[in-house]
Amino acid sequence: MTDASKPRTCPFAGRESSNSTDQALLGRRSVLFGLGAAGGALGLGATTRATAQDTAPGNSAIAEAQTKQEFYGRRQAGVVNPQPSSALVVAFDVLATSRPELQRLFQGLTERIAFLMRGGVAPRANDKLPPPDSGLLGPDIAPDNVTLTVAVGASLFDERFGLEAERPKHLVAMTKFPNDALMADQCHGDLLVQICSNTAETNIHALRDILKRFPDLLAIRWKIDGFLPPNTVRSLGKDTARNLLGFKDGTANLDAQDGTLMDRLVWVGA
Repeated sequence: MTDASKPRTCPFAGRESSNSTDQALLGRRSVLFGLGAAGGALGLGATTRATAQDTAPGNSAIAEAQTKQEFYGRRQAGVVNPQPSSALVVAFDVLATSRPELQRLFQGLTERIAFLMRGGVAPRANDKLPPPDSGLLGPDIAPDNVTLTVAVGASLFDERFGLEAERPKHLVAMTKFPNDALMADQCHGDLLVQICSNTAETNIHALRDILKRFPDLLAIRWKIDGFLPPNTVRSLGKDTARNLLGFKDGTANLDAQDGTLMDRLVWVGA
């Protein structure tokens, strides 16, 4: 590189005399060698940077994917947990026609949600049959901090299952607000599942799992998904972001870590 920088051997300069040909060729070789060495250094540097940058986030992503929340406990998960990066809220019409079928639905949901929140090997079947899992997350299903929170609508307590007397007093269908132009098939629902996790792929996989298991018992009525920017997630609810319409969301959210406040305003007591 040093020799190539000298004017007398620069291949881009005009020839001063006929005996300068060898020097010019030598200069070319020096320049090309120097550029090759520089290119090699740049390539090595890029490889080193890529390795440093790709490995650390990759390891972090793997660790995050293995994060799990407890399914069994005093209350459902997904209510006071720290805000996740991705959410999917799905309302269903219950297709069950009898109380035993409704019981089968809730027992099956319990088993599937427990598995998805725990993680494990995707179920397999005969290669000649449709696979029991969508395959979206691969052969090993990571928990990925997923929570599935189940809620029931007022319509579940109608005459279909003989549950009219069991409906909580304050559980009613949401009323229409002034100036609303609602579409009936996009409102209400017998059953609602809130799916939250680190990634949208995990949420979609969970939804597909439910639909695949209970095609005779559930039909989607409506669904909506949401997300939070990484900095908002890391702040554990202290920071809020503007939504896609430009409104500031979450400024009046309750402090979910305040147990006394949750007992007073969120959890149903005696």
